[in-house]
Amino acid sequence: MINEAFKIIIIQFLIITLLLLIFVIILKNLKSYEYEKKFSEFSLMSDKDAEISFFDRLYIGFWTLVHNLSKILKVSKVIEKHSKKYERDITLNIRNIKEPIDLISIKILFGLFLTVIYVISTFLQYLKFDFMKSLIIFIIGYLLPNIVITYYRQKRKEKVEEDLLKAIIIMNNSFKSGRNIMQAIETVKNELEGPIALEFQKISLDISYGLSLDTVFNRFYNRVKIEDAKYIASSLTLLNKTGGNIVKVFSMIEKSFFDKKKLKNELDSLTSSSRFVFKMLVIMPVIFVLVISILNPDYFKPLISSTLGIFILLFIISLYVLYVIVIRKVLKVKM
Repeated sequence: MINEAFKIIIIQFLIITLLLLIFVIILKNLKSYEYEKKFSEFSLMSDKDAEISFFDRLYIGFWTLVHNLSKILKVSKVIEKHSKKYERDITLNIRNIKEPIDLISIKILFGLFLTVIYVISTFLQYLKFDFMKSLIIFIIGYLLPNIVITYYRQKRKEKVEEDLLKAIIIMNNSFKSGRNIMQAIETVKNELEGPIALEFQKISLDISYGLSLDTVFNRFYNRVKIEDAKYIASSLTLLNKTGGNIVKVFSMIEKSFFDKKKLKNELDSLTSSSRFVFKMLVIMPVIFVLVISILNPDYFKPLISSTLGIFILLFIISLYVLYVIVIRKVLKVKM
């Protein structure tokens, strides 16, 4: 009986590992495929090279499925309205994600992927299918991509914040050489790369539509939610209402940003060890619980099999969350 159960667990583990491995390979090939598509139009390819590989077919099939699902979801006004909150996560350099609802489709597909794994696992262990469990797993799968979206949103914000000083320096130099605001923005758009270049494309587009300079930079701040962008918007609003020398204003902004960046780098170097210790203290309890659960699955069973145990478990989780929030507040330094 034990041998049979052990064999089922091994088979289940291998199938889940295989599915996860396929998923990881697809993710790893997404970026390389994007680069291949960009450079393919500048390279010569033979008929043999033009053959579509298995992973290319898988990649194309995945995005076809995403876009077809998006078309179905568009019928619902509620879902389409919900997708609007992901609008700022759509950038011009992502070819396959055409609109925010594509992210909703990806989240649904990921939820279904985890649900299929659960169904296979239930089938292999000869267990009764539980609809509520499958629904909970689907919801978890649907919410998990939010972690990735939040991570890349934060990385994008940090990249914009990092390159904003470069953009201000380029604009200030353009003003000093006698160029107007539109030419300065075009220079930033052409000289820089990444998210900041895309943001300045949007700024240029807004100005071409006839919006005022302070309105355009206010919209820029609302997209990126960076305090430095708010400072630029406030300075330009004041400049627009009272008049003044735009070169002097941008010189002051440049000096202010440079000093702030210098101070931030010093603070990061001083608090790096504290932040590392904090991360380790956050991760260690989770690793400890996972290791104990693997070695002895019944160890934490009293915590979920009785009312008192559930209250203790909720209390422990509450203390852990409170600890994370308090330590983050302590380590966070506002400038």
